[in-house]
Amino acid sequence: MDTYMTVLALLSKARDLVDAGEHTGIIEAISTLKHEASGPKRDLAYYAILETAGADKGEVGISALSMASRDAAMALLDATIKRMRSKLH
Repeated sequence: MDTYMTVLALLSKARDLVDAGEHTGIIEAISTLKHEASGPKRDLAYYAILETAGADKGEVGISALSMASRDAAMALLDATIKRMRSKLH
């Protein structure tokens, strides 16, 4: 387990899994990374997704979390990664 993996890196890996078609759901994609990131890091990734979905500023809403659509999952992951990166700069 990579204890140094950041939440942003975890979200990016989950995005890659969804993009590759290995998982359609965000929660499922993050959950499968249990061997690469600790439980608390995965929890933070879930919270980051929920925070983005809850903000619903016209980009992606909470409904994207429950949809089985790859496009909705990708949009929510992209919006979360974008939001987190913007806070780093």
